[in-house]
Amino acid sequence: MDVLMKPPLPLAEWLSVVEREYLSAFVPAGGAAVKFAILDNGAVDTAAACLTRLGQAQNMLTVHVDAGRTRIHLAHELFFTIASALPWGSLLQHYLEELFSGHAYPWPRPGVMMPLADLAAAFAVAPNLLSRHLDQWLTAGLWDDRRLAQDFRAAMLWLCLSRLEPDGEDRAEPVMQWLRGEKVAPALLRTADISVRISRTNARPMLVSLCHFLRKAGAGGLFIVLDVRQLARTAPAESTLRYSPATVMDSYEVLREIIDDAEHLPGLFIAVLADEALATGDPRRALGQYAALQMRVWPDVRPGDRQNPVAPLVWLAA
Repeated sequence: MDVLMKPPLPLAEWLSVVEREYLSAFVPAGGAAVKFAILDNGAVDTAAACLTRLGQAQNMLTVHVDAGRTRIHLAHELFFTIASALPWGSLLQHYLEELFSGHAYPWPRPGVMMPLADLAAAFAVAPNLLSRHLDQWLTAGLWDDRRLAQDFRAAMLWLCLSRLEPDGEDRAEPVMQWLRGEKVAPALLRTADISVRISRTNARPMLVSLCHFLRKAGAGGLFIVLDVRQLARTAPAESTLRYSPATVMDSYEVLREIIDDAEHLPGLFIAVLADEALATGDPRRALGQYAALQMRVWPDVRPGDRQNPVAPLVWLAA
């Protein structure tokens, strides 16, 4: 594979390109990108740490996903890992504060949960009138947004309203369990107007919904650092997941679907990190075995004896 025949690109140079071309403006403005980087096995952790710091410096929600711990061939488990790592409390608080401020009711105690009754008192508005206004605002801001899956809309409405109740955290917990993929009684989900669990069949619209909501909640973007070295390992450590050649192909399929959905995933940047086995390892597991993904990421612009730093896939040296 010719990209491995060219001199590796310095990691620092590639990080600079990622920051300048993607994270500084394109992704915060609603763009999305998936980038693959091949490094020596020992340098992957260094690259992951650098990317994490870069994402955090750009005010992006940064999540590290290890294929050795998360079964990435199951799209819903990838979603659960991402959702479990997000600061939902601060996201929902920011959304509500912006919602109230946008209707001329600045939040009295920024960053602090407040029951609706206390808010009404602070605004000198009758609680039932404020509640009626709130229902209209949430309907316009969430329920009428068809970019969000219906169950996701219902979940966000429930979580927002729960934060305005004295026992809000208890009321919100079943929905948080649903987002994290934990077992929760169907009756509790029905109370929140959620019809089904998140599964392989609806994980993609849930990820789309999540990306749109994070922008509503003031996030600079969602930055996922995805370590896929485990896919190529035929004899993984006992404490990590084992992938068959078939589940490796399923993992590539999940990544291919995310790439194809990029226009619907605003603010998402995924850095897929791998070692050389991705390209030159076991043929049953290597990228070349799944042509649909290879065709999407393999560099098609070859500037002489150099690598293209904005190519979907690059070979890096730490």
